[in-house]
Amino acid sequence: MRLTWGFLPLAATLAAGVPTTTTTTASSTMPSVALDYCTVVAAVGNDSLGFYRYQNIRFAAPVTGDLRFAKPELPLVETEINYGNIVSESIDCSTSEDCLFLDVWTPANSTGKKLPVLMYVYGGGFTGGSKIQSTPEGLFDLSKDFIFVAANYRLGFMGLANGPTFEHEGGASNAAVWDVTQSLEWVQKYISAFGGDPDAVTLSGFSAGASQVMFQLTRFGGRAPQLFKSAYIMSPGYVPGAGHHQAEAYWQNVSTAVGCAGGDITCMRGVNYTTLMTVGSEVASNSSYQLQPRVDGNIVADTYEAQLYQKRFNFTGPLVISHERHEENSQNPSTVTSEADIVAELQMYFPAITEDVIEEILRLYPASHYPSAGYRLADIRQGFDMTGKNLALTQALHNETWNAIVNIGEATHGTDQTYYWYSTYSTVPTNGLGDSSSSSVNVTLARTMQKYLLSFVQTANPNTLWSDDKIYWPKYGNMTNTISFNTTMSITVDDLANDKSLFWNKALWY
Repeated sequence: MRLTWGFLPLAATLAAGVPTTTTTTASSTMPSVALDYCTVVAAVGNDSLGFYRYQNIRFAAPVTGDLRFAKPELPLVETEINYGNIVSESIDCSTSEDCLFLDVWTPANSTGKKLPVLMYVYGGGFTGGSKIQSTPEGLFDLSKDFIFVAANYRLGFMGLANGPTFEHEGGASNAAVWDVTQSLEWVQKYISAFGGDPDAVTLSGFSAGASQVMFQLTRFGGRAPQLFKSAYIMSPGYVPGAGHHQAEAYWQNVSTAVGCAGGDITCMRGVNYTTLMTVGSEVASNSSYQLQPRVDGNIVADTYEAQLYQKRFNFTGPLVISHERHEENSQNPSTVTSEADIVAELQMYFPAITEDVIEEILRLYPASHYPSAGYRLADIRQGFDMTGKNLALTQALHNETWNAIVNIGEATHGTDQTYYWYSTYSTVPTNGLGDSSSSSVNVTLARTMQKYLLSFVQTANPNTLWSDDKIYWPKYGNMTNTISFNTTMSITVDDLANDKSLFWNKALWY
């Protein structure tokens, strides 16, 4: 079921930072919020539904022209009221350059309250996704005592350009990470105007979005103030790719292909956006380049698992981290048929890797444990791309975390998302994750997982609320306690507490 509402333009000037309800239509009154640079009116919702969505709020100036490849800057003052329709509600950064918008979902009558905030960062391999990819309608069915925020961040070539020449020319490496930082700073400054508490922000994310949370934990080598109180991390996905040499080659190859030989950034800022994104994707594909954030000695001082392992981070708050049983290791690539193929793949991912490190990887993943070379590689990749990071974070926080393993169905990457975001209806266009109200979802399990999430958001503990509806989830502790999300919920031990995880956490491939 899709819900829509009509509305007419706002007819009043509003006091800065004060939510009001003066916008009237023939059928409803839409709340509005005046900030010090814009006034926004809710685009979706009503009191009967119990929540409103303020959509397409700029949290940064347009990253076009001279701001292409730059750090995000503060949004400009807007002279016209923002009704949420200045761009499409499904605006994303893979198809639009001027894309740094966020949505704020509030319960009805949130004026003057200090509600906890759930800020969610979408996944998509750093090349896809948007702020409406996962939405909180199903969560609001359980509780309306929180505010939900989701923001876009730059993707693909625009969000991940890096390398010596790029930075020498004045580019800001890892713009995608800077964008998430900017959106968090916006929340700290403005969420109170919507009834949110800036001191009670939970940052959550899935896959690339979960890695964005990890980058925020470790940004600037742990020397930056944290912008959120707690974190709920789901399947962090990130290939900790090679450094300057590959990044330089990628920048030069793309710039040459679009007629900007030498990587001149002024020239690159004049190239058509769609052309740059298309060529950037093609060059990455043709050269097996990993479109991921890369170590730049700055906002990404090192790979985040290495920084956590070395205790270079700044975070002390409560934290949940989860993974799927078979994130990637149920795949069997047909092109990988021998150990030599596995070695070639490792050298592709990590060009600076040495023979002794390759030998250690092959020892940790012995051929006798797998039915084929393809499955062996899949399990290796699962380690460095997905699950190897979790143990570093847990140990960095002295085992005072809540850990989970998803054992639902095939338990592949993303299985849990249709459960966390289960809803019987949606107020947004099709978001690419499939139908969250699908009959394949066990509704009881979905609601249980949502209750753990909401209890954590509202109380910093997944056990506090709805305690009679779910089993007690202990912290990891010395027993490596891990909850198993399944139709028969149980507490097990961590399958990631092993030498494989410890190996990947040292980042010995460079």
